[in-house]
Amino acid sequence: MVRNRVWKWVGFGLGGIAVLAVSALAVFYFASQAIIARHYESPASNLRAANDLAAAARGRHFATVFGCADCHRHNLQGGFIPDFGISSRNLTRLAAKFSDRDFDRAVRYGLRPEGTSVSEYMPSDSFQYVADSDMDDIVAYLRSLKPAGEDIAFPTYGFQARIALLKGDAHMDRFWFSWQKPAMDLGPRYARGRQLAMAACGECHMTALTGAPALVPPPRPPDLSLVASYQRADFIRLMRTGKAAGNRELPLMSAAARARFSHFTDPEIGALYDYLTARGRKLTGASR
Repeated sequence: MVRNRVWKWVGFGLGGIAVLAVSALAVFYFASQAIIARHYESPASNLRAANDLAAAARGRHFATVFGCADCHRHNLQGGFIPDFGISSRNLTRLAAKFSDRDFDRAVRYGLRPEGTSVSEYMPSDSFQYVADSDMDDIVAYLRSLKPAGEDIAFPTYGFQARIALLKGDAHMDRFWFSWQKPAMDLGPRYARGRQLAMAACGECHMTALTGAPALVPPPRPPDLSLVASYQRADFIRLMRTGKAAGNRELPLMSAAARARFSHFTDPEIGALYDYLTARGRKLTGASR
């Protein structure tokens, strides 16, 4: 009789623990899901991609220099990214599902068609400064590709990823929009260089070009005012080969230069140099 009573209370205790565990898991899931599934107002978009070979060729160029091919692969068919632990979307398949405006909102506003945020690894917070004409060309390029490869779904969030979201160690991409500010405006003469710098360099150096925030572990990308100390020939060499003055390899930058920035045209590199040096002189008070 006593033994039965003991086992009865043991059963009650275990049942209570199970209820608490299930409740905790439910709270954990719904709290993390609230972050993942948060809806944002979708901005208006008038993007309408051209349907010609010249636009597609320009779009391929911008897809390279802005880094689309880094994550979505050279053929834009997506694939697993070991550093991030997720797979990027197959953009050739997505083109059959997304309208031009869907692509615009995903790339420049960090939003999926239903209004939830794309993952943190999509740097829409810096791509928000991609020029309208450049975005038109990128979508024209996507439209020119034949669907191929596996259709890859939107990334899912497992236990560890959800813990990281709740702890603030990871975020959805929309989180970073509030951190990104426009770079210093130096007028029409430097407008193209400023635009390219924000879109191409903002992922690492922030779109204000002030360098990575303190929460980024060292070595942190620096404020790009340092470009004012570069001779034009040295800057061109860095962009073309990844080699800094003194034949140095720079963390992240050297690899990014060889993969992306070496594809900039000479006028684009010139515009970047002119803007970044002018900005550096303005900030430091230096003269030519």
